[in-house]
Amino acid sequence: MLLHSPLAKILGRGALFLGIAATAAGCGGCGDASLQCDSDGENCLLCDGYGCRPAVPDVAGGAGQGGAGQAPAGQGGAGQGGAGGDEAACDAELTTCPCDGDEACDDGTRCVDGLCIAACEFSYQCGAGRVCVNGECAEGCSDSVPCAEPGTRCDRGVCVPDPENPECGDAAPCEGGAICVDGACTTGCATHADCADGEVCNAVTGACMPDPSPQPGCGGTACAAQGQECMEDGYCHYPCASEQACRLIDSRFIRCEDGVCKTREEVAPECTLDAPCPDGKDCISGECL
Repeated sequence: MLLHSPLAKILGRGALFLGIAATAAGCGGCGDASLQCDSDGENCLLCDGYGCRPAVPDVAGGAGQGGAGQAPAGQGGAGQGGAGGDEAACDAELTTCPCDGDEACDDGTRCVDGLCIAACEFSYQCGAGRVCVNGECAEGCSDSVPCAEPGTRCDRGVCVPDPENPECGDAAPCEGGAICVDGACTTGCATHADCADGEVCNAVTGACMPDPSPQPGCGGTACAAQGQECMEDGYCHYPCASEQACRLIDSRFIRCEDGVCKTREEVAPECTLDAPCPDGKDCISGECL
């Protein structure tokens, strides 16, 4: 897949502890969570669907369950474990929370790539220079507009992590207290306030990332500068009275619908959030690529 779930990195860390002694007893009520301790029973990890984190052996059995909407403790994100191994529910007002399904998200957000976000369907929702990929707004690119961020490359018009040329890694750690995520250096965070404009705090990695949500709110002159109008949905669109008028604007427009020019993908998308592409392809602005 074009985009890789941040949860995969957390889960991968659990592999480091496969050699630890068998799961300790007394973890009733942990569900899918398991407590793994060393031979002395002093150093323990609580592992579940969100990964592994330090746990206090004598209390881990009744706390720290990795439920939907909870941030994994010890990752530096909001909602991490407190005294005695307890975990507070992730606060969606302060950070971007993890999820394992839409039922774990609220306020109209969707579970996309393991995070609750306001998902996109089409690239026009993402703003200039960005594209909608599998429900996430990501940096766009082309042969003439390469990816600017170190450690990334252009793949099907989207900037993605480049494992062949990472900015950072075990042999090249980040400087100045930055965190290495997907081969790129970024700022560690506990809440959105710790991140720069246009970024949000990822509770899974405990690091800032570009905001993957759509950007409605097209007031001002932004639309007019492109010959568009700000419509009721909060986005810039080309107004129209006929299909012919739309085709004269851009050959990709095939229909004038509800007074707005629409592309083939908007009229009859190959994929949506609820109808994803087959394995091996990604849904890029309603098209399987």
